[in-house]
Amino acid sequence: MIQLFQQRDFGDKINATFTYLTQQFRSLSLALLYIAGPVALASGIMAGVIQSNILEFSRPSDEAAGSFRLIGLTSMIFSPVFWLMVLASVLANLMVALITYAHLKLYERTKGGPITVADVWTEVQPVLGRGLIISVLGSIITFIGFLFFFIPGIYVAVVFSLALAVTSFEGTDFGQTWDRCFRLIREKWWSTFGLLVVMGIIVGIIGLLFSMPSTIIGGLVAADLLPDLSRVWVVVANVISTVGQALLNSLVFLAVGFQYTNLVERQEGRGLLSAIDSIGTSPAQPRANDEGDF
Repeated sequence: MIQLFQQRDFGDKINATFTYLTQQFRSLSLALLYIAGPVALASGIMAGVIQSNILEFSRPSDEAAGSFRLIGLTSMIFSPVFWLMVLASVLANLMVALITYAHLKLYERTKGGPITVADVWTEVQPVLGRGLIISVLGSIITFIGFLFFFIPGIYVAVVFSLALAVTSFEGTDFGQTWDRCFRLIREKWWSTFGLLVVMGIIVGIIGLLFSMPSTIIGGLVAADLLPDLSRVWVVVANVISTVGQALLNSLVFLAVGFQYTNLVERQEGRGLLSAIDSIGTSPAQPRANDEGDF
């Protein structure tokens, strides 16, 4: 079993992320597919419809029709379907994060025991509304920081990357989460930033595999090399890209989860206190077994 609340260096956090994913792949992937999958699927379908319409308007045509094509394209991008797609995408990403942290909580609580989809959904439900509010307010504050002061925007974005982990594990509201994030990340901002960059690169590279069908189809249609391509295939390609990317984001959230538990352990020694409390109540286990093979 992997001990969650444990001090880890940079490499250990990445290793723990992939070790956890390997050990818990089935239960975590099922929870993601059953709970977040439908929302990601809806987002992918709407993205496919929008892209197919854009590609249709982008086909070569006579110059006189150019202005009408531009008007149609603009109205299509800002149609209700577009905003519904954005909302579904945001909700899918939020649910992936909350599912990942709920899975980590259950893993800690059950000491690595079996975790079902129903268990994860029970954990996610009370946090969903609070998580949405925290995400929206955090995004607004981060956007303002980027808009007026680029560097402070980056700083706040990294600090607030811990927000959903904090509210999932500790049940905090927005104000408490904001304060907790700043206290936890004190003197560890750069390691958190580096972890996000590395995991972002890894997820981005793997995500190319899922986005490749959509990119290839879009390029061929735009070049008028597939004039009779069915809209269905564009939608299918976008579904693969959207659902795949949403599920891949769980890797980033897992890494952030291990960073959160690392920071809590460094400041509060929660894992050490738990080990001390368990002395005499359960058989002692070698520390190497608790940590896993990193």
